[in-house]
Parts: sequence; C-alpha cells; structure tokens
Amino acid sequence: MDEREVEVVLAAVQRPERRRETLEDRVTAAEDRAVIRDLIMAYGYLEDARRWDDMLAMYTDDIERVLAGSLVETVRGRDALRERLYAPAMVTSSGTPYPKQAHLDSLGLRHLMTTDVIRLHDDGLGAVAVAQYLMVATRDDAEGFRRGCHEGSYVFEFRKVSGRWYFCRQLVITDNAHNPLFREEIEH
Repeated sequence: MDEREVEVVLAAVQRPERRRETLEDRVTAAEDRAVIRDLIMAYGYLEDARRWDDMLAMYTDDIERVLAGSLVETVRGRDALRERLYAPAMVTSSGTPYPKQAHLDSLGLRHLMTTDVIRLHDDGLGAVAVAQYLMVATRDDAEGFRRGCHEGSYVFEFRKVSGRWYFCRQLVITDNAHNPLFREEIEH
C-alpha cells in the first residue's frame, strides 16, 4: 500500500462513532455490525464461487468499485459491474493487461478475511468497514498442484435501504498482480 492508501484505510478505522446511550440503540448497533460482518464474509464466499448475481444482489444500484494497488479500475453502477465481473478487462498499475477470463476461471480462489473494523454513521443509515485479506489461488493440473497468494485491504461502504444493509462502495487495495498464479498468464 502506498501512503495515500494507508491514510484511506486508517481514516475508516479511526472514524469517530457516536456513543449509543440507550439499550435499544446499543442492541441495534450490535445487530447492524453483525449483519455488515456477515455481508463481508458472504462477499468473500460468493466471489470465490464466482456467484456474481448472488453477490450483486447485496449491492445498491449505484455501487462503485475501485481497484487500487497493483490493479487500476473504477466501475460505477450494478449493471456495469456485472459486465466487468462476467468479462474482466482489468489493467495492472504498470499498464499491463490482466489475465484472460479462461485463465482466471482455471484457478481455485479463497478469500481469507480478517481484522474487520466497522463504524456506523450517526444516522444509522450508513457504515464503513475495513478488512484485511489474503487471497489464495490454486491450480491442480498436468503440471501438478500449485498455489499463489497475495494480500490486500478492503474499505467497504454500506447503505441501509428499507431496513436492509447493502454495499454501496468498495475500495479494493490489492497486491493481486503480484500473485504468481495470476502473473503466470501475464508473463506468457
């Protein structure tokens, strides 16, 4: 992560949150955090399973996904994001095209997410969460079993609509292009 990315992550982690005074407010805040944490974990499982439409159902129509770190891309809107998920066309921060869909589809993926911090907005209708992750990619083919991994950070923003939480923005600070199994296709 560069210094600007570190500052964005720390701003979310250190975001002040008003103290919930009543028991009802504290219970609501605890329930909201549990739902948000479940959304974050479900996102990882759905991403790994490439269950794009199930994942997109957790997003607002105006979702914005920003890739930073070793990948560069900004996508706005659920329909535009659906197109990118089904047919990725990403570019590394050095300008190199990212691996082809067939190569990505040949990999097993596992998002291992941890150290989440969730901050609720004072109005109870928004939230920001940060999580660190390790993504492990695997392949078992004629060349044998291989594994590569990379690290990253998420800064998720959420919006509560009609009593339900949705992702409305994702900043993914990734080291993805340095994963040997992803880089393999780029270099060939």
